[in-house]
Amino acid sequence: MNNENNEFLQWGEGFTAQENEFVLLGEGVYNFTVAKMEKKVYDGNSTKIPNGCPYAELTIQVESQKGTANIRERLYLMKSMLWKLTQFFAGIGQPVVTGQPFVPNWSTVIGSKGKAEITQHHYTNQNGDDRTNNQISRYLKPQDPTPAVNANVAGQQNQGQMNQPQMPFPQQPQQPQQPFNGQQGANGGQPGAF
Repeated sequence: MNNENNEFLQWGEGFTAQENEFVLLGEGVYNFTVAKMEKKVYDGNSTKIPNGCPYAELTIQVESQKGTANIRERLYLMKSMLWKLTQFFAGIGQPVVTGQPFVPNWSTVIGSKGKAEITQHHYTNQNGDDRTNNQISRYLKPQDPTPAVNANVAGQQNQGQMNQPQMPFPQQPQQPQQPFNGQQGANGGQPGAF
Protein backbone atom coordinates (compact mmCIF):
# COMPACT_ATOMS: atom_id res chain seq x y z
CA MET A 1 0.00 0.00 0.00
CA ASN A 2 1.24 3.43 -0.85
CA ASN A 3 -0.54 5.53 1.74
CA GLU A 4 0.95 8.32 3.85
CA ASN A 5 -0.96 7.01 6.90
CA ASN A 6 1.09 3.82 6.62
CA GLU A 7 4.43 5.65 6.91
CA PHE A 8 6.54 4.40 9.80
CA LEU A 9 7.56 6.52 12.78
CA GLN A 10 11.11 6.27 14.10
CA TRP A 11 11.96 5.43 17.75
CA GLY A 12 14.06 8.52 18.39
CA GLU A 13 11.79 11.01 16.59
CA GLY A 14 8.82 13.01 17.83
CA PHE A 15 5.41 13.24 16.21
CA THR A 16 2.48 15.64 15.99
CA ALA A 17 -0.15 14.73 18.59
CA GLN A 18 -3.63 14.05 17.20
CA GLU A 19 -7.01 13.06 18.57
CA ASN A 20 -9.28 10.48 16.99
CA GLU A 21 -10.82 12.28 14.01
CA PHE A 22 -13.97 10.16 13.71
CA VAL A 23 -17.22 12.16 13.92
CA LEU A 24 -20.53 10.27 13.96
CA LEU A 25 -23.25 12.38 12.35
CA GLY A 26 -26.92 12.24 13.19
CA GLU A 27 -29.06 10.87 10.37
CA GLY A 28 -30.27 13.47 7.89
CA VAL A 29 -29.42 15.45 4.76
CA TYR A 30 -26.05 17.22 4.74
CA ASN A 31 -24.03 19.42 2.40
CA PHE A 32 -20.74 17.80 1.44
CA THR A 33 -17.52 18.41 -0.47
CA VAL A 34 -15.52 15.74 -2.30
CA ALA A 35 -12.13 16.16 -0.60
CA LYS A 36 -10.22 13.33 -2.27
CA MET A 37 -10.51 10.77 -5.06
CA GLU A 38 -8.31 7.79 -5.89
CA LYS A 39 -8.73 5.48 -8.88
CA LYS A 40 -8.33 1.88 -7.73
CA VAL A 41 -8.95 -1.72 -8.80
CA TYR A 42 -10.90 -4.05 -6.50
CA ASP A 43 -9.05 -7.14 -5.22
CA GLY A 44 -11.08 -8.22 -2.19
CA ASN A 45 -13.31 -11.11 -1.14
CA SER A 46 -16.76 -9.84 -2.11
CA THR A 47 -19.43 -12.02 -3.68
CA LYS A 48 -20.98 -8.87 -5.24
CA ILE A 49 -17.92 -7.09 -6.64
CA PRO A 50 -15.63 -9.10 -8.95
CA ASN A 51 -11.87 -8.78 -8.62
CA GLY A 52 -10.43 -6.47 -11.26
CA CYS A 53 -13.38 -4.05 -11.13
CA PRO A 54 -12.19 -0.42 -11.39
CA TYR A 55 -13.60 1.99 -8.83
CA ALA A 56 -13.18 5.50 -7.49
CA GLU A 57 -12.59 5.76 -3.76
CA LEU A 58 -13.87 9.13 -2.57
CA THR A 59 -13.44 10.98 0.68
CA ILE A 60 -16.71 12.83 1.24
CA GLN A 61 -16.20 15.63 3.75
CA VAL A 62 -19.09 16.95 5.84
CA GLU A 63 -18.72 19.96 8.12
CA SER A 64 -21.03 19.75 11.13
CA GLN A 65 -21.50 21.25 14.59
CA LYS A 66 -19.65 18.16 15.94
CA GLY A 67 -16.66 18.70 13.64
CA THR A 68 -15.55 17.42 10.25
CA ALA A 69 -16.75 13.96 9.26
CA ASN A 70 -14.92 12.11 6.49
CA ILE A 71 -16.94 9.37 4.80
CA ARG A 72 -15.28 6.85 2.50
CA GLU A 73 -17.39 6.15 -0.56
CA ARG A 74 -16.71 3.74 -3.42
CA LEU A 75 -18.10 4.20 -6.90
CA TYR A 76 -17.71 0.88 -8.74
CA LEU A 77 -17.53 1.10 -12.52
CA MET A 78 -19.89 -1.74 -13.36
CA LYS A 79 -23.31 -1.92 -14.99
CA SER A 80 -25.09 -3.04 -11.82
CA MET A 81 -23.97 0.23 -10.19
CA LEU A 82 -25.07 2.63 -12.95
CA TRP A 83 -27.87 3.90 -10.68
CA LYS A 84 -25.34 5.02 -8.05
CA LEU A 85 -22.98 6.59 -10.59
CA THR A 86 -25.94 8.46 -12.11
CA GLN A 87 -27.12 9.63 -8.69
CA PHE A 88 -23.63 10.82 -7.65
CA PHE A 89 -22.83 12.77 -10.83
CA ALA A 90 -26.29 14.34 -10.95
CA GLY A 91 -25.84 15.22 -7.25
CA ILE A 92 -22.63 17.16 -7.88
CA GLY A 93 -24.23 19.07 -10.75
CA GLN A 94 -22.96 17.27 -13.84
CA PRO A 95 -25.58 17.20 -16.64
CA VAL A 96 -26.83 13.62 -16.35
CA VAL A 97 -30.05 12.82 -18.21
CA THR A 98 -31.64 9.44 -17.44
CA GLY A 99 -31.75 7.24 -20.55
CA GLN A 100 -29.13 9.34 -22.37
CA PRO A 101 -25.40 8.59 -22.86
CA PHE A 102 -23.18 10.38 -20.33
CA VAL A 103 -19.42 10.71 -19.98
CA PRO A 104 -18.45 11.78 -16.42
CA ASN A 105 -15.98 14.61 -16.00
CA TRP A 106 -13.73 12.89 -13.44
CA SER A 107 -11.27 15.79 -13.43
CA THR A 108 -13.81 18.03 -11.66
CA VAL A 109 -14.91 15.55 -8.98
CA ILE A 110 -12.40 16.73 -6.33
CA GLY A 111 -13.80 19.93 -4.85
CA SER A 112 -17.33 19.26 -6.10
CA LYS A 113 -20.12 20.02 -3.67
CA GLY A 114 -23.53 18.52 -3.23
CA LYS A 115 -26.15 17.28 -0.80
CA ALA A 116 -26.57 13.71 0.47
CA GLU A 117 -28.73 11.76 2.87
CA ILE A 118 -26.52 10.23 5.55
CA THR A 119 -27.47 7.29 7.73
CA GLN A 120 -25.72 5.42 10.52
CA HIS A 121 -24.44 1.96 9.57
CA HIS A 122 -24.24 -0.56 12.41
CA TYR A 123 -21.89 -3.54 12.05
CA THR A 124 -19.69 -5.99 13.94
CA ASN A 125 -15.95 -5.67 13.31
CA GLN A 126 -13.50 -8.56 12.95
CA ASN A 127 -12.92 -8.56 16.74
CA GLY A 128 -16.65 -9.01 17.40
CA ASP A 129 -17.15 -5.42 18.61
CA ASP A 130 -20.33 -3.52 17.68
CA ARG A 131 -19.48 -0.39 15.71
CA THR A 132 -21.33 2.43 13.94
CA ASN A 133 -20.15 4.63 11.09
CA ASN A 134 -21.55 7.19 8.66
CA GLN A 135 -22.91 5.96 5.35
CA ILE A 136 -24.34 7.80 2.36
CA SER A 137 -27.72 6.33 1.45
CA ARG A 138 -28.39 8.60 -1.54
CA TYR A 139 -27.26 11.76 -3.30
CA LEU A 140 -29.82 14.51 -3.87
CA LYS A 141 -30.17 16.49 -7.08
CA PRO A 142 -29.13 20.16 -6.83
CA GLN A 143 -32.73 21.36 -7.20
CA ASP A 144 -34.00 19.11 -4.35
CA PRO A 145 -35.54 21.54 -1.80
CA THR A 146 -34.72 19.41 1.27
CA PRO A 147 -32.76 21.65 3.66
CA ALA A 148 -29.38 20.44 4.89
CA VAL A 149 -28.84 19.92 8.62
CA ASN A 150 -25.44 21.63 8.36
CA ALA A 151 -26.48 24.59 6.18
CA ASN A 152 -25.26 27.16 8.72
CA VAL A 153 -21.94 25.50 9.56
CA ALA A 154 -18.80 27.44 8.59
CA GLY A 155 -17.10 26.00 5.52
CA GLN A 156 -20.40 25.13 3.86
CA GLN A 157 -21.61 28.66 3.18
CA ASN A 158 -22.27 29.54 -0.44
CA GLN A 159 -19.15 31.10 -1.92
CA GLY A 160 -20.22 30.89 -5.54
CA GLN A 161 -19.08 27.28 -5.74
CA MET A 162 -22.14 25.36 -4.56
CA ASN A 163 -24.06 23.35 -7.10
CA GLN A 164 -27.36 23.95 -5.36
CA PRO A 165 -28.99 26.73 -3.35
CA GLN A 166 -28.01 27.07 0.27
CA MET A 167 -30.85 27.30 2.74
CA PRO A 168 -30.33 28.08 6.41
CA PHE A 169 -31.99 25.51 8.67
CA PRO A 170 -34.85 25.71 9.38
CA GLN A 171 -36.39 27.65 6.52
CA GLN A 172 -39.18 27.05 4.06
CA PRO A 173 -37.81 25.21 0.98
CA GLN A 174 -39.40 27.70 -1.42
CA GLN A 175 -37.15 30.53 -0.11
CA PRO A 176 -33.56 29.68 -1.16
CA GLN A 177 -30.99 32.42 -0.64
CA GLN A 178 -29.65 32.05 -4.19
CA PRO A 179 -31.74 30.39 -6.92
CA PHE A 180 -30.16 27.59 -8.93
CA ASN A 181 -30.28 28.35 -12.63
CA GLY A 182 -29.14 24.92 -13.85
CA GLN A 183 -26.01 26.40 -15.45
CA GLN A 184 -23.78 26.85 -12.41
CA GLY A 185 -20.77 24.58 -12.09
CA ALA A 186 -17.85 24.39 -9.69
CA ASN A 187 -16.18 27.41 -11.33
CA GLY A 188 -19.24 29.21 -12.58
CA GLY A 189 -19.28 27.34 -15.90
CA GLN A 190 -21.56 24.61 -17.10
CA PRO A 191 -21.21 21.52 -14.88
CA GLY A 192 -19.76 18.49 -16.59
CA ALA A 193 -18.22 20.57 -19.39
CA PHE A 194 -15.03 19.06 -20.71
